Amino acid sequence: MLVLSVLAAGCGGGPEPRRTASPAAPRSAAAPAVGAGGRLVAIGHGRRLYAQCAGSGRPTVVLEAGFPGDSTVWNAVQPQLARTTRTCAYDRAGLGSSPPARGARGARGARDARDEIDDLRRLLGAAHLPAPYVLVGHSYGGMLAQLFARTHPSETAGVVLVDARGRDATRRQLAIWPPSVATSARRAVFRRVQRGVDLRAGEAVVSQVRSLGAVPLAVVTAGHHDKDWGAVLPPRLSRRFDALWTRMQDELAALSADHVHVVALRSDHFVQALDDGQPDVVVRAVAAVVRAARNRTRLPPCGRLFGGADVRCAG
Repeated sequence: MLVLSVLAAGCGGGPEPRRTASPAAPRSAAAPAVGAGGRLVAIGHGRRLYAQCAGSGRPTVVLEAGFPGDSTVWNAVQPQLARTTRTCAYDRAGLGSSPPARGARGARGARDARDEIDDLRRLLGAAHLPAPYVLVGHSYGGMLAQLFARTHPSETAGVVLVDARGRDATRRQLAIWPPSVATSARRAVFRRVQRGVDLRAGEAVVSQVRSLGAVPLAVVTAGHHDKDWGAVLPPRLSRRFDALWTRMQDELAALSADHVHVVALRSDHFVQALDDGQPDVVVRAVAAVVRAARNRTRLPPCGRLFGGADVRCAG
């Protein structure tokens, strides 16, 4: 079961993600207004979501954590991004400091990605954060960023995907899973509903996103997953997972006619983290998309944005 638990965490589910070294902001309903540390924002129907914003300027950068992560996973990059534009991280319902929400569209009354996008739009309105937005999503959060951009193109100025889950990731991962692993064990790892969220329904919805047009898109891929499946799977199987992940990352980059794709060679899955990551690569990717959106220009070639021995431009 150790193999299964670590793999689930690396794929965007399972145990809580590792934190960055930066301290988290204070969290309480009595905290200062958004932009001065963070607070719980009323989004209607008696519900609230925690949000923390900093900086000024447009477009607004919205940071989407993986599952079941929260806004603290962005501690190493948000202060730097806030130097150039308004940047907001938030906790989805039932995660971090946001109270849980009751069921909606998914299986057994669970919520799914569509409900979480609806929550985000209500949060942006209640917090007086006007469009356009640059959506930055890590892992599962990358799925939500794609869905927001596809559903609300007029409100989307750009997208950044940080080692994001690819199209139909669960189905494709299961397809290369060794037959020797019991079916019950597979179901335990890739169970459909986790923490009240129907993950499989979300994947099904996002699998329909085959193009984002020409929206500025930056894909940041981790250089290795040594602390995820690479730490516990046999080398041959680990290489198959690596190959699938690489293929999915290339597919994500192809979603837009205006994209850059960079591999952060020293990073594991949490590229944005101080420990084992390269937050500077994420910052540069987001800043490039913000500039392109602000100036209404195409993204520069990858080689002009990223340099050094610790990165590699892909595609």
